[in-house]
Parts: sequence; structure tokens; C-alpha cells
Amino acid sequence: MRKCPRCHKEMKEDCYVKDTAQAISDFVVVEKKEDLKKKEFPLKAAVCKSCGYVELYVDVNEE
Repeated sequence: MRKCPRCHKEMKEDCYVKDTAQAISDFVVVEKKEDLKKKEFPLKAAVCKSCGYVELYVDVNEE
């Protein structure tokens, strides 16, 4: 559960950022490890239904 840093209410999680210029577009964050291998995490968004604040995050525990 994420709390909004502005109004401290519960945020709606697992929302996604959509690029309207492209028909199919998935944003990912790429982590480069020490052994030069890369790991990708899907970029997600949390939205506060009360004040409209948007926060981008990745779920690092998701495999």
C-alpha cells in the first residue's frame, strides 16, 4: 500500500504509463548489474484518487 506524500491517502497502484503516439509501448527500467548483465523492470504508476498526485515506481521483488 502506497500513501500519497501530499494528502496521505491511499494510492491506486499497478497503473501504467501509456505513450499515445505509439500503438504498443511498454516502458521499462533497466538495471545494469556488476557482471554487466541487465535486468528489466516494468515501469508502473501509482495514482492518488484524492489529489491527483502520480508516482512512478518499479516492483523490484517481482520476478
